Amino acid sequence: MFDTPWLIMGVAALLVATLVAASVRLERTGQRRWHQETSRPGWWAPAEEQERLQRILARNPSYDERTGLTSDPELARWLHENRP
Repeated sequence: MFDTPWLIMGVAALLVATLVAASVRLERTGQRRWHQETSRPGWWAPAEEQERLQRILARNPSYDERTGLTSDPELARWLHENRP
């Protein structure tokens, strides 16, 4: 007679723990996806400007993505004109 409430509480606790773990995983997946999408240079710009940026970057291997520094005037102009 006393085993049934403990069984129900155990199953309920397991369900709650599963839901919490699933929500944490979904949150981390969403953050990872957002970080991947926004880590590219120029992610905020329209598609045609992103294509133009990729052509500039293909010609300019001196661009440092980590710091955003460049010696190319065309790339510097693009970055200045397309700030978010």
